[in-house]
Amino acid sequence: MSIKQKLALGSSIITLFSLGIILSLISYVIYKNAKEDALENISVLADKISLDVGDYLSAPLSEAYLLKQILEEPNILDRERVFKVLNVMTASNESILGTYVVFEPNAFDGRDSNYRNAKYHDNSGRFIPYAVKANNKIIFEPVVGFDLPESDFYQLPKKNRKPELIPPFDYKVDGKEITMISLVYPVIRNQNFLGIAGADVSLATIRTYLKNLKILDGAVKITLVASNGYVLFNGIHPDQKDVQWKDEEDTYINLAMSSKEKQTYSDSEYFHVSLPIQLIKNTAPWTLRVSYPQVRITNEIQSIFWIALGLGAIGILFSTLANMVIFRNLVDRRLQTLIGFAKDAANGNLSQEIVDEKKDEIGLLVEAVVGMVTNIRHILSVAQTSGSELTETSKFMENTIIELSDLAQSQAASSEEASATVEELNASSETINSNVQHAVNNSKSINNSLHAIQILVQKITAEVESFGEIAVGANKKAEEGRNMAGLTSQAIEEIQEKSLAITEFSDVISDISEKTSLLALNAAIEAARAGESGRGFAVVAEEISKLASQAAESVSQINTLSTEALESIQNGGNQVANLIDLLREIIREVSVIFDKAKDIVPLIQDQKTKTDHIYTEIEEITNLVESIQQSTEEQKRATYELSNMTINISNGSQVLSEQSETMSANSLRMTGISSKISEVLLKFNL
Repeated sequence: MSIKQKLALGSSIITLFSLGIILSLISYVIYKNAKEDALENISVLADKISLDVGDYLSAPLSEAYLLKQILEEPNILDRERVFKVLNVMTASNESILGTYVVFEPNAFDGRDSNYRNAKYHDNSGRFIPYAVKANNKIIFEPVVGFDLPESDFYQLPKKNRKPELIPPFDYKVDGKEITMISLVYPVIRNQNFLGIAGADVSLATIRTYLKNLKILDGAVKITLVASNGYVLFNGIHPDQKDVQWKDEEDTYINLAMSSKEKQTYSDSEYFHVSLPIQLIKNTAPWTLRVSYPQVRITNEIQSIFWIALGLGAIGILFSTLANMVIFRNLVDRRLQTLIGFAKDAANGNLSQEIVDEKKDEIGLLVEAVVGMVTNIRHILSVAQTSGSELTETSKFMENTIIELSDLAQSQAASSEEASATVEELNASSETINSNVQHAVNNSKSINNSLHAIQILVQKITAEVESFGEIAVGANKKAEEGRNMAGLTSQAIEEIQEKSLAITEFSDVISDISEKTSLLALNAAIEAARAGESGRGFAVVAEEISKLASQAAESVSQINTLSTEALESIQNGGNQVANLIDLLREIIREVSVIFDKAKDIVPLIQDQKTKTDHIYTEIEEITNLVESIQQSTEEQKRATYELSNMTINISNGSQVLSEQSETMSANSLRMTGISSKISEVLLKFNL
């Protein structure tokens, strides 16, 4: 796999991994925001639905209030007119199941005895008509069971003397058991309970209405639970047979009813809002639950996720192509050019040139390769030149060896003549050697004395120069100390000025503290005048007074410290002034010492120069005498060795002649090798 392919694959993997993390974070944020928005929107929607449901249920039930108002007016209605009114009210709203009245004995018109066992009356003649819808028409029946203790629709308003919304209960209409709700008003005249006026709505009507509420295309599920826990409608489980609400299914239903507060929550499938709904004022609230499926939000998030993933994949593809194009322009082409240049160099063609003006990593690599090829080109150029010179040198060596062989032959003849002359030189060298030995001993004695004097003068000069340097350093240090003391004096003056300013600030703070104490005292007096209502203000005034006292104490301490600091600063200033005077005296005395040292140094230098001159001359004489001695000894040895050498030269001349022939053969081989090297170097094109 090429670098370009590895780069594309790596960038794609990294981008895909980053995209996955980003999409996960985005999905989480979107889900969280969508959940919050959904709960908020559902809460608003639940309020609207509760108003709609309340209006739907309270509208037909409000007929009971109108009926009650009519019945409380005396001498307006007779029994026949009541039948007509009930018939009209039952027909006025299609949601109404029926309307009815039940009067106490003789409470309607005092003539119950005239209507015993009559229609819509009981055996005592009580007026108890019920206008109810059955088989698409309105029929009249007597109200039954109202005198039973469990008949809440009559017993509760009679007992409490207030309207009662009766939760779902079963009642026979035209021989059929019907579940209904009923709103009942007590009929009261002159503080006396006369009877009740009520209106019914069947549970089937309520369920049909709630089932037909297609909110958000039916996604929103509505549940209505009465105050006694009776389930009027369960939108999530519409076919459920349970009529009594169970807390294990949703505890917030009864919580909303008991606390009379809206409850917003969610489970694994739905977002829920349970809110109390009061259909009639001063009656026990019911609970309306609005549920919205979470899958709707999840689907929206998934669609957003897949869209983002698709866009991300397109972005990865585009990024990969862009990386390949950029790699091709910035890396691939330049590497191919560099590879071609390196191949030409490897094949011996060093005459090619390559230029890359970019100063990135590849540009630096090209620059390094070009530098390497340039150095190789220089080395090969030198090697080619040296090869030709080596060939010429080997040829010259071959000629020299032939001449050397001839010279060795003639030298053998001359060595015998030199042997006699050497014997005469050996005799005269003995006399000269004894005289030279005596002169050498005298010159060495003089040389040693002068050397001791020279060392002493050098030590004196070094000590004087060192003393001068110490004086100069001391002078500089004293001057620096005087300058630093001056700066210290200025700093002390500035500190003194700032300490005075601190004292002034302390006076201002002390004045403020006194005024604060007076204000706190006045506040305490006013708080005492205010009595109980000013008790809290008195506590604040007392705390302010404490803070003012603490501030006054702190200012007093600051003033004391400032006074002590000013005294210390004054003492420090006096000590610094004394230090400056002392440093001036030190600088003056050091300057005098330095001037004296400068006067001594030239005298010592002059003496050192003269001593060095004498020592040099004596040393030259000693060396000359020693060299003469060595020459005589060498001459003596030389004459002896010369005698031996004449013999050896004769023998060596013969060996040299033989070696010359061997060197001639080696020279021929060297010439062949240099020719081969030249042929190899000529393959490189510089």
